[in-house]
Amino acid sequence: MKQILTDLPLRTYASLPEGKPEQAGVFFHGYGADGQDLFNISGVLRRFFPNAAFYFPDAPEELGFFGGYQWFSLDGYDPAVLSDPAAGKEYLNSLMPLAEIARGVTDPYMRAVLKHSGVSADKAVLCGFSQGGLMAVYTALRFPEKLAAAVGLSAVAVMFDGKTFSPDKIVSKPPVTLIHGDADNVVPPPVFELNQQNLRNAGLSVESFVVPDLMHGIDETALRHLCSTLQKSFA
Repeated sequence: MKQILTDLPLRTYASLPEGKPEQAGVFFHGYGADGQDLFNISGVLRRFFPNAAFYFPDAPEELGFFGGYQWFSLDGYDPAVLSDPAAGKEYLNSLMPLAEIARGVTDPYMRAVLKHSGVSADKAVLCGFSQGGLMAVYTALRFPEKLAAAVGLSAVAVMFDGKTFSPDKIVSKPPVTLIHGDADNVVPPPVFELNQQNLRNAGLSVESFVVPDLMHGIDETALRHLCSTLQKSFA
């Protein structure tokens, strides 16, 4: 059953177990969506993880006329540019100061979820899709407690730009799972490859899954990889 929580830093759609939660999963949506967008997978998650609490917040910034929310502005975003190695890196680097500002919301939100659920950090997984995938992984790496895992689905790459973020600024090193479609036309596959490379070069354990024929979304195969990651992380 969907619950709407207003006592957390962000408006949140939640799927809570009947008893005290034993694990927690947080899901940051993509640009222009809202928490309800990813809440659609909660039925599958509940079936596999009956004792977990799942949280699906709205991002903090409304998009106004078009509806939906964003973690930060994506002005100038062009998938074609991201397929170009030099131009793509330059643009992705420019997002990191914005991600750092957004972390001013996502970090206290994650702390509030741990308090709300009563779950320890080592039983909590932070996941995100697209722009939310960048925020999930980046927040997890700067979080003061090591989370059970961070998961990026069709995620925008975390960049070590040498200014906002560098390997020496990593606070925690949870295992990272990246799940990406090989036909993604919004966050193209070169961004996925760059994300893996950046994180591994920084000393993180990264497990990656390429989903055949998947565009920018979550299909049954991607969901299966997600559930497998949660199963290992919640054990």
